Amino acid sequence: MKAVMVIWLSLYLLACNTAPNTPVSDFEFLTPRPFGYINGDEIRHKIIIETRNGVQLQRGGLPKRGVVNRWLNLNNVAVSETKISGGFRYEINLTYQAFYAPLEVKMLTIPSFDLPLAQGGNNASQTVPAWHFTLSPLRELSIRKDESGQYMRPDAAPQLLGDDGVVYGLWAAMAVTLSSAGGLAYLYGYLPGLPKRRVFKKASKKLAGLSAAQTTEALTVFHQALNTVNGAPLFKHQLADFYRHYPSYQIADPQLVWFFNTSNQHFFSDAAQTQSATLATLRKLCATCLDIERGWQ
Repeated sequence: MKAVMVIWLSLYLLACNTAPNTPVSDFEFLTPRPFGYINGDEIRHKIIIETRNGVQLQRGGLPKRGVVNRWLNLNNVAVSETKISGGFRYEINLTYQAFYAPLEVKMLTIPSFDLPLAQGGNNASQTVPAWHFTLSPLRELSIRKDESGQYMRPDAAPQLLGDDGVVYGLWAAMAVTLSSAGGLAYLYGYLPGLPKRRVFKKASKKLAGLSAAQTTEALTVFHQALNTVNGAPLFKHQLADFYRHYPSYQIADPQLVWFFNTSNQHFFSDAAQTQSATLATLRKLCATCLDIERGWQ
């Protein structure tokens, strides 16, 4: 019985001694193709490491930016940390740049290094293996010459960008510009063959040049404008018919009624009028009709 207990105790202790106790649960070293590089090319490595039991990466022990050896620089070191169950996940991105101009294809090595890890007072490390790659020469070892001198093979010509979008955009911009110009010309009465779009514009200019004493001329100018729009002489009792043909002018009905009443009083009555007030009100009426003519009201 004692012998059996000793055997079971030995097996238990053996199982405890062989239980996994490594600080790293996962390690990946991701590298690009190991060939096809030339002088000045950048090489990017990614290291993924997952730790257990709260083990943390000691960032102070990572490779430093700068010169690694006489032909290799470390241009950038970027580290991201994520907490996972029981430990941490680190992504380390390294950007190397090779400055070596071989005369023929040459095998080079980015040296290995250790990632320092720690948990409390306990230290450990994870080795990142060396990485081998080939570097190609910029030109052939045996120099050939042609009539122009030294023979150099040019780079492939870059693909030209398509200009269809630019051409279509230009035509679209021209179409929008012409449409806008045509719309403004229509609103402001600059298009030939549309005299009624400029009737009150001309009348407004004439009224602006008259003085307060020229009431007769001012009333005559506005009568002529209304007659031009109507296509025939327009009188007060014809306003309803005028509005049926030109409904947009109906919003100015109170002012037009005032105009005809004022005109009748001026031409057919001896009652005195305030000429300055008449001219000012007539200019406002003409401005209202000009807005209607342009489609603004």
